[in-house]
Amino acid sequence: MKDISVSIVEDLDEIRNAMRVLINGSEGFTCENVFSNAEQAIDALPVINPEVVIVDISLPAKNGIDCVREL
Repeated sequence: MKDISVSIVEDLDEIRNAMRVLINGSEGFTCENVFSNAEQAIDALPVINPEVVIVDISLPAKNGIDCVREL
């Protein structure tokens, strides 16, 4: 069975990196893409097309709710 692909949108390096390690260490999941802001995610995610996206609500500039709305 194929792993579930996960992408993360989180501005804090420590949290973003810890989440990536946690997801990649969990059987059945893989996290290959992380973004530090909504703008990067909005540009890349439609092409990457992950199955799950974890988005921080409190992002700089464009917040996570607006990011999800645009995606």
